[in-house]
Amino acid sequence: MNLLKLVCCLVFLLTAGVHAQDDPAQSLKLPPQEVKRLQEVLATPMDPSAGLATQKEFFQQKDTAAWLLGDVVLRESILREWVKIDPTVGWRLRNVLSMTPKRAEAYEIGHALIKDGIFRRPTDVVRIRTELALDHLQDGQVQQAQTLLDEAENTIRREFKQVDGTSSGPYWRLRAEMEFHHARSIFLSRKGKLPESIESAKLAVAKGKESMANDAPIGSTQKVHGRHWYIKVLAALASQQSASGLFTDADVTLRQAYQFAKANGFSDEQLFGTYNAYADLRNAAGQFNEAGAYADKAERIVLNQGFKKGTMPWIGSQNRKNIALVGADRWNDAMANFERLDEEKALIGNKSTAGVRPDLRAFVYLKTGRTEQALPLLRGNLRWHVSNFGEKHDYTALVRGIYAAALWKAGDKAQARTQFEQAVKVMTAPEGLSGDMAEDAYRLKVKKFIFQSYVEMLAETASQDAQDAALIFQLADYLNASSVQQALADAAVRSGVNVPGLADIIRKEQDAKNEMVSLIQYMTGQGAEEDKRRNPQVMEQMRARMREIEELRRGYKVQIQKGFPEYFQLMQPKAPSHTDIAQGLKPDELFVSVLPMENQTYVWAIDAAGVVKFHRWNLGEKQSHELVDRIRKTLDVAGLGARAPVFNYADAHELYKGLLGPIEPSLTGKTHLILATSGALAKMPLGVLVRQPFASANPKDAVWLIKDMAVSQVPTASGWLSLKRFGKVPSSVQPLMAWGDPVFDLKAAQQIASMGAASHVRSAIPTRAVQSSGLEQSVEDSYLNYSKMPPLPETRDEVQELAKILGANPRTDLVLGAEATRASVLKSSASGQLGKKQVVVFATHGLLAGDLPNLNQPALAMAASANAAESPLLTLEDVLSLKLNADWVVLSACNTAGADGKAEEAMSGLARGFFFAGSRSLLVTHWSVESESAMQLTTHTFAAYKNNPGMRRAEALRQAMLQTMSSPQFVHPAYWAPYALVGEGGR
Repeated sequence: MNLLKLVCCLVFLLTAGVHAQDDPAQSLKLPPQEVKRLQEVLATPMDPSAGLATQKEFFQQKDTAAWLLGDVVLRESILREWVKIDPTVGWRLRNVLSMTPKRAEAYEIGHALIKDGIFRRPTDVVRIRTELALDHLQDGQVQQAQTLLDEAENTIRREFKQVDGTSSGPYWRLRAEMEFHHARSIFLSRKGKLPESIESAKLAVAKGKESMANDAPIGSTQKVHGRHWYIKVLAALASQQSASGLFTDADVTLRQAYQFAKANGFSDEQLFGTYNAYADLRNAAGQFNEAGAYADKAERIVLNQGFKKGTMPWIGSQNRKNIALVGADRWNDAMANFERLDEEKALIGNKSTAGVRPDLRAFVYLKTGRTEQALPLLRGNLRWHVSNFGEKHDYTALVRGIYAAALWKAGDKAQARTQFEQAVKVMTAPEGLSGDMAEDAYRLKVKKFIFQSYVEMLAETASQDAQDAALIFQLADYLNASSVQQALADAAVRSGVNVPGLADIIRKEQDAKNEMVSLIQYMTGQGAEEDKRRNPQVMEQMRARMREIEELRRGYKVQIQKGFPEYFQLMQPKAPSHTDIAQGLKPDELFVSVLPMENQTYVWAIDAAGVVKFHRWNLGEKQSHELVDRIRKTLDVAGLGARAPVFNYADAHELYKGLLGPIEPSLTGKTHLILATSGALAKMPLGVLVRQPFASANPKDAVWLIKDMAVSQVPTASGWLSLKRFGKVPSSVQPLMAWGDPVFDLKAAQQIASMGAASHVRSAIPTRAVQSSGLEQSVEDSYLNYSKMPPLPETRDEVQELAKILGANPRTDLVLGAEATRASVLKSSASGQLGKKQVVVFATHGLLAGDLPNLNQPALAMAASANAAESPLLTLEDVLSLKLNADWVVLSACNTAGADGKAEEAMSGLARGFFFAGSRSLLVTHWSVESESAMQLTTHTFAAYKNNPGMRRAEALRQAMLQTMSSPQFVHPAYWAPYALVGEGGR
């Protein structure tokens, strides 16, 4: 078979594509006839009498065939023979060796090629330096990489402007620029410049697209390699986006890479890096089952490429799989996989520490009852972290926290307490403003385990030790806040960069944090390398740089704490004591804090006299979600009308008994219950709890909690205290500003609601953020289509009726239809008008991070804009920038259902954002509401609030619920209970 036939094969691959099935983690395979043809190429012997040109063509065929089949070992063998007759092939050989344990030889060849000046074309000068720089960056040798990249950049500036008369000249210039900007992106990320890194990666993608538009004169072999480079560049962009917490952006980028590879006929073997990046992304986002499937796929590819089990590429796939197994609570499977990994390393004599993962492995030991095995592993790992990162680093605190849990389980409570105290102090008040790491799903899981273990240990003595009891309460508040704190902090950073005086400090603090993360990644990797690949000198330089960064970040933190205390409290909230809570209560109020734990639920009740009641309910976190979900199935049923199921009174009473039954004497004489919690209880209004068993046919006769007292819900105790302090600021005097009935599809005719006599259930978004669609699903099929979101015409009537009740001017105070844009909200805030309104209403859908492409934070869906560059989304970042002084913010079309608990977390994040912006409370819906009853609830609430100057907000809502319940057609709680008051329910 000659080279022409192989080129024809490559052309077929580029034009025919490969059709895939719809299963998750499916495979892209070369057509069987092409595999057979490529194998024939490899099996063909060379004619010993062939001339030099024929020999070169022969090796070219074999190398291309081996590359397409993904056989790295065979490629090395072919290239070693080829380089004997053609020194320029050393470049290819270098690239292959850099992916194997023979990296030192790859460096030697690369630097020799540069020194000897074999490649003189400017594009080649740039490309070989760029590829060598990438290897240096992977090995933490940033200075060597910078020297090479500087040389490459100088060549681009000096010589790329000259006209290349060859037809292929434009392509090679663009190809070289793509590779250069890709390497520069990784260099910038190592320096902590993540925003600049992402921009450089996007520029690499743009150059790649442009190069493909100019690749007509290029031979098919190089065309395939160029397009494979483009896939690598997309995968690298996704990794940078993921490192910045932009998980949705990364997901979109990887889907684009996969679809491009599929359209151009690439097989799994050429997508190894893409699959690894996708597994990392899914692990980071907490979608562990899907991450495990792609880790398994990566393992199959590694083995197909000729790598043995126990080698570094195979261990990489097992590391990802182990994180996925731990994330999914498959502890025994994780233990078995660690044992398999150790066996395979021993079989090939791999004595490196790769794959040991002491923190992860020790976590598995603890969960599988092997505490004695965990302890020595953790001691050594803690010493390593202290030596390399210092006592006050987040990573050190995590390892110390796991070690503390192991000590407690081993019975050494005194030493466990000491270690817990040190770990928790760092995690709750890090030296830098926002901590030293992005809290991905695995780290959040570890952090939660540490806090819960500490709480469980303290609970053993809390009844005899008042200090322990008080500490548990504070730890509970940190735990309730932790699920949304990272998203809130990220949004606060983006919002803060527009605040004069604060912006410069934030940028410096974030750059320092990002550089530290990059240093840590390399240092952690060095800990897993074989002795011969470790670089002690570089490690010591990095430790010195980390000490410098830590000092800088301490200074930035002090500046922000002194100059911007409210922003500081948002970024690092301080948990209050039970005494602080008691001082904020009135005599007829009771504050209840609920902490769902793995096996139990902890409940505290605090009254104005400072009396604290505490009990534990034997219901774990998973069971609490199941219980609440069963109740919700009989609440989110307004659309069923007469076919709606009977409310689940039994479970509602069970929930009341477990949470409030033991503290029922404390409820006597109380008219306002304030409940602080996260998780399952945050996705339902607590007024539907039933205080007594109920079996009557008429729901009106049930002993609903709301009949006896008003209920407010808050995400955290610290947030509630902040609202109490803000409540001392005089309220705004102007009544209302409302946005409603936004137009999501500018091409569709605007629907004007007319209530009439017909009942209508407000539309809800049918799907939620990407969960388990698989990389193979296109971007278009994986996300919501903004223009196809259900319209909300009935909200127009609702806000118009509110304007009448509150005495607002419909012409100036209502923004409806196509005018209800994000820009109109921001303009109202900037002008100061929004800050004069007592009630602010957003009658629109709430969106989660991941519902739309490039949406990485919760948002409210506003009217679409004719300007494609103008976002229609009012994001959490936008909310934090608003200037409010509102008693109420009403979100009347959001829904906390679905998305595996993500919706209530998003709602909690939005609530804290609005509180920071200046709202005292939120009135939010928990499910799709029926329009007439919803209007009754809101209008009755605000009528009562307006007409009774001393009435609490929570009491106004309670009165509205009871009034709506009295209507025979609305006696089911699906109609009278969808709204909850979140925040300060007082006046």
